[in-house]
Amino acid sequence: MTMLNLDQIKQYDSEGMLRLLCTFSEQCKRGWEIGEALELDGGDERIPNNIAIAGMGGSGIGGDLVKAVLGGQSPCPIIVCRGYTLPAFVTSQTFFVAVSYSGNTEETILSVERAFAQGAQILAVTSGGKLKAFADAHGLPCVIIPPGQPPRASLGYLLMPILSTFVRLGFTPDLDFQSDLEETITVLAKLVEDFHPDVPESQPKQLAQALHGKLPVIYAPQELEAIAMRWKGQINENSKSLAYYSVYPEMNHNEIEGWKQPSALTQQCHVIQLRDPIAPYQTQRRMDITAELIQPHTAGITQVHSGGGSLLTRLLSLVAIGDWTSFYLAILYEQNPTPVGRIEELKRRLEM
Repeated sequence: MTMLNLDQIKQYDSEGMLRLLCTFSEQCKRGWEIGEALELDGGDERIPNNIAIAGMGGSGIGGDLVKAVLGGQSPCPIIVCRGYTLPAFVTSQTFFVAVSYSGNTEETILSVERAFAQGAQILAVTSGGKLKAFADAHGLPCVIIPPGQPPRASLGYLLMPILSTFVRLGFTPDLDFQSDLEETITVLAKLVEDFHPDVPESQPKQLAQALHGKLPVIYAPQELEAIAMRWKGQINENSKSLAYYSVYPEMNHNEIEGWKQPSALTQQCHVIQLRDPIAPYQTQRRMDITAELIQPHTAGITQVHSGGGSLLTRLLSLVAIGDWTSFYLAILYEQNPTPVGRIEELKRRLEM
């Protein structure tokens, strides 16, 4: 079994992804403070008809997590927009959040321009670029986050300022995020100690070993779809590996039948089931039974449980496990986890 020690990691992690993983709790704390420091003009304080959050990739996942954290507590619908178009219900009664770490994400820039034209109330979250220029030109509130690192390694800066701002605007009634934040920072800092390369048999190292040479299939309850999406994206970008995700109970009405053919492929799939008490009892039973039914057709099934008391803490604990797993998997594949060459080449060609 490969040890995944610091010497091996230094050989491939030449751009410091390990350092960024270790700062996640600090990012969350600083991100919250950045949101609290944002100057708000004290305009319309009514709850909007809907909230739309636009973003792609590592920037967009912050919107998915906002939606997951607020869950059924949000007083209005929250949608996440991934693409060039917006629904017609984005109007002056919409609170629109445009999130682009670089500030130059093509889809997000077009979306915010259209949202502005449709009269939406707009908040920008970025480190600069065209999005900041757009916000400055139109006098829009803009959260400025630290630049210079991959968006996927900047989740604390992309999530927490939005939550902090929503609290200040009164979009999160009856939720005590201050105590949740303190617990989250404590738990995430402890996970860094537990998952550090100096620890020989940590959970992420064991998961990475199980996933090495296999197709990761991430299953989660509908309430944790954002976490499953994050796991997939991190394995794609950090590990340079394909991965797949789906959610319960929907997969029980179709996909469960697919675990027969092609058998040569299913036997190379390792299933990760993400577990958290937020899932209804009925969904938990479905997950247990499904695991029993498909086990013979897989390379293995691993249950991954959240940790912590508050929903925010539990969700981000699962994020952390996935992030570290994808990092160790990158090292097993002898890959530098930071560069995303094909994404950059695609952008270059689109600009031609």
